[in-house]
Amino acid sequence: MKKLFEDATYKLERKLTSCILTLKLERETHVPDLMTRIRILKGVAVVAQKDKVARFFDGDAQLQITVKYLPTVEDALKSIEEICMLIKKLPGVKIVAVDAFNKRKVNIKGKKIVY
Repeated sequence: MKKLFEDATYKLERKLTSCILTLKLERETHVPDLMTRIRILKGVAVVAQKDKVARFFDGDAQLQITVKYLPTVEDALKSIEEICMLIKKLPGVKIVAVDAFNKRKVNIKGKKIVY
């Protein structure tokens, strides 16, 4: 019994969650700085760029990233909303779309989750 409590002291309450997000960015957004800002958000463990930045004629950009983070809630949709809203508040981020959550495609009533 004592061993059980000792293990609980050193283990995380929840496992890291992984999601793939597509961000629509403003023209002036500096991607390396944005990635750093995401990395220092509360609960974020890893941020990686999935592909090169796509620039559009209007100057906006699109960036696909993978984020591994420690959720504060058990509910998957609340967890997704929590991390997406933190990222959307960062300067230069216009839209955050969820492509996958824990290696599974996700949607609500057949529509992509977009913040």
